Amino acid sequence: MPPHTASPRIKMNIRFSYLLFGVILTYFSSYLPDLSGVVGIEGTRISSLVAFGSLNGMLFGPFWGAIVSGTGMFLHELNTPGYISKNAFSMLSLFFIMLCSVVSGLIVQRQHRMAALIYGFLLFLWYSTDVGREAYYYPWFHIITLIAFLVVGKYVVESIHSKTFIFIYLFFAALLGVLSDHIAGSIAYSYIYDLPASAFSSVVLLYPMERAILALSATLIAFFILAIYRDLILSSDNFKEDVDRLKSQELEEYLNRDVMQIIENEGYER
Repeated sequence: MPPHTASPRIKMNIRFSYLLFGVILTYFSSYLPDLSGVVGIEGTRISSLVAFGSLNGMLFGPFWGAIVSGTGMFLHELNTPGYISKNAFSMLSLFFIMLCSVVSGLIVQRQHRMAALIYGFLLFLWYSTDVGREAYYYPWFHIITLIAFLVVGKYVVESIHSKTFIFIYLFFAALLGVLSDHIAGSIAYSYIYDLPASAFSSVVLLYPMERAILALSATLIAFFILAIYRDLILSSDNFKEDVDRLKSQELEEYLNRDVMQIIENEGYER
């Protein structure tokens, strides 16, 4: 079989293997202990799966990351009935974690405007509710994080060659992802259980720490995986040859497509 026909199939198999690994990892992460009894609202818990929702977005992108997160969580539901379907809020949690993957994935792919629009729309939904307007100070950490990312994120991207800045950038991606899950969950929770504004006021200083821990967990794993992947590529003996070949192909295409057309047009005008 010619190399050019085998290459797409090999790439497809590799991508499938990565996605399958992500689904399996997400599935087993559902068995990790949740954070419970620390949010200030009786009966609530923070699923450790949220960290893996953000991780999937950073590793697989906004679309496939959301698919991996949703599939892994759905498979856990099939094997453990009631994990998702025991109440309305748990059923919605599946979509919240997929949303977390979307936001984190968009940021890693440098689609900052789309990520900010989704994030900002969630904040708009919060303030469009009666509880949200009464507890207007509740998403203070969400707002500060968004502003910090918009201000600092641009400079972090420009210094992406530094591992320190890569870590900071991944942490922003993870944090905005888990905070998207948080504010979406808060909106749904207030509607489903008709909570008063005082219930959210009691956790206004607690949830930033909880979400930062989840984001940091996802960041450490993503940074470790991406750092290994980066080092493997740079240490490859064929890396420089591949880069030179790509540059040569791009130069050849430019000469044939643009330069030759200009020369022909000038010759025709003369």
